[in-house]
Amino acid sequence: MKQNKQIKNWWIDALMFVGYLFCFYLEFTGVIGHEWLGVGIGILAIMHTWLHWDWVVLVTRRFFSCAGARSRWYYLVDILILIGFVVILETGLVISTWLNLDLLNYVTWLDIHLYASYATLALLVLKVGIHWHWVINITGRIFGTQKRPASIGGLTPLPVPDRVDKGVVDRRRFIGLMGVVGVGSLLAVINVVRENSIFTDTGNSNVSAMDVTETMSAGQSTIVEPATPPATDAAEKAAVTSESDTTTPMIETTATAQPTMVPTQADVAACQVRCPKGCSFPGRCRRYEDQNSNGLCDLGECL
Repeated sequence: MKQNKQIKNWWIDALMFVGYLFCFYLEFTGVIGHEWLGVGIGILAIMHTWLHWDWVVLVTRRFFSCAGARSRWYYLVDILILIGFVVILETGLVISTWLNLDLLNYVTWLDIHLYASYATLALLVLKVGIHWHWVINITGRIFGTQKRPASIGGLTPLPVPDRVDKGVVDRRRFIGLMGVVGVGSLLAVINVVRENSIFTDTGNSNVSAMDVTETMSAGQSTIVEPATPPATDAAEKAAVTSESDTTTPMIETTATAQPTMVPTQADVAACQVRCPKGCSFPGRCRRYEDQNSNGLCDLGECL
């Protein structure tokens, strides 16, 4: 019975950790899938707490009296993970498609959501490292990697002790487990940083992800008038001046060139888009819209 409970705990923790890593790959899950995956992880976290509720109550009562140092250390790590999950769920709900709030400080909420995710992931990796021995033992039981002595004719052979350094074996197992967990977590963080690096670009500090003020009107560009070459000959200038003084000014109607809609470098520099992520397909951003049907989000274009 106790072994079945341990296996159940292992599956809940494994699904929660793997699902949490998948939350860092928004291009795979999409915004809607990301939100529902977060809800599922929250449910698994509640189940994990419920299965360990007796231990939580016991350590809470004895934390300042007779609780051991190891129990206090485990308890503090779990409390920090719980706080991290609460912050992630609350900020995620604020910026979710379910509420669809028009936030002027959207980037601030997003940054809190991301930093809380990073910190919680680091705490989860630390928790795996703390309980690495339990993780490896239960994994061996589930997938049958632990060797069991075979019985012959009703007799169970006794294991022959080998001269194997248990410390070396444990170090190898620990390094293998933490290597897999650490590399997976690092790749997830790198993916999120790469996707959101545009928001921390210092080259254009006045660009925000969800700017409610549209700085460029539709179809606006710089009107370039035909340039008139300046007169460089001083004598020619004097002749024109004297002629204008002695004769009656004539109003001549000359054909002027039509203004050419040519964007200049200054125009491009002054262009400020409302969202610089440049999404080319729906599902990655809850505010995606494409009214001109060019395959690009209108919030990321200079209209």
